Amino acid sequence: MRAMFVTRPVVTRPLLAALLVGAATWVGASPAGFTPRAETLEVAAAAELPIPPSSTSTSSSTTTTVAPTPTSVAAAAVVPTTAAPRPTTTTATRAAATPTTAAPPAVRAPVPPAPPLLPPVTPPPARDVSVYRGLGTWIDAYDFSPQYQPNGGPPAVGPDSMDDLAAVGVKTLFLQAAKDDVRSPGDLVNPEILGPMLQRAHARGIKVVAWYLPKFYDLDSDMRRFLAMRDFRFEGEGFDGIGNDIEWTKDVPNHAERSARLVELSRRLRAVMGSEALSAIPLPPVLIETINPKYWPGFPWRELAPLYDVWMPMAYWTFRSQSSGYRDAYRYTEENVRRVRTNLGLPGAIVHPVGGTDNKSNDNDYRGFVRACVDSGSVGGSIYDWRTTPMPSFGILRGVPG
Repeated sequence: MRAMFVTRPVVTRPLLAALLVGAATWVGASPAGFTPRAETLEVAAAAELPIPPSSTSTSSSTTTTVAPTPTSVAAAAVVPTTAAPRPTTTTATRAAATPTTAAPPAVRAPVPPAPPLLPPVTPPPARDVSVYRGLGTWIDAYDFSPQYQPNGGPPAVGPDSMDDLAAVGVKTLFLQAAKDDVRSPGDLVNPEILGPMLQRAHARGIKVVAWYLPKFYDLDSDMRRFLAMRDFRFEGEGFDGIGNDIEWTKDVPNHAERSARLVELSRRLRAVMGSEALSAIPLPPVLIETINPKYWPGFPWRELAPLYDVWMPMAYWTFRSQSSGYRDAYRYTEENVRRVRTNLGLPGAIVHPVGGTDNKSNDNDYRGFVRACVDSGSVGGSIYDWRTTPMPSFGILRGVPG
């Protein structure tokens, strides 16, 4: 191409520029030396489609198409048998060159680093976890405590609500019995209401697990409330289990310190529970590992593994967006159960997932949740919370295992 410009000096500068651009385009180059994008090839590569063979040989700056050498019978007759063999064609000699027009590798999600080698985990000894089997539901202080009602209205839930729980097939009630809040100055939330609710539930064949949300700034205060739930009695009846709601981060913002306090609190709690089963109600792994890894980095799964008998991840799919792919109740529930067991290092860990929340769920969500509980081998399942779950939907939810 350079000789063509030398023998025609009269070419004006605009025409020269046009010829240069045309030549560059013809040989596969682009302005500023950027290789043009092959959009259709990228799509094909992403779909893992085969690329057809080409007779075009391409170097980093030129593309040479070699026409086949014509041959005839006559020409073959006059060639001496001692003559050197015909040289191979340009295409053959450049076959080893790497074509630059080949499709670039498909863009894929980064491969996560291999998990660190962790020591084996000793599972907790076998304890009675029957209270966690089957269908459950949740009631918190905002449902039954008068001091948490807006404008001083009456609570929506009371002892007589236990009749409705029994009617729809609920086997276990998870009840917030303690709360670190100025509106609940004692160690328990309204024990004068907790007692009759507990007694009425037992009379209807419903087990009751008391739960509390520790804030970790004062472990002695947290332990005092756990002990109050363990020791609570109303006319000789007590709670059937204790659950630790593990999600608070505000009062101990340093995640390493918060994890250390959680482990210490869990060890103290395990020591005072004796042979009774203890449940952990943790943040779901998908949330703290994929959705928002900064929420609680380095969550101490392995340290907690031998201390709890049942794991109840809060898999609230309505908190997830459609674009994340986790608004799907089945996927979010099943993946969280699977990740809990992987993180614990206990493939057989006992899991009872918690779905919801109900004010944004529908019957298709409940069907997906039930299927996930079954497919994941969970011992039961429950939806947060009782007050917002439509009564007819319990006909679907009764399909959870247990």
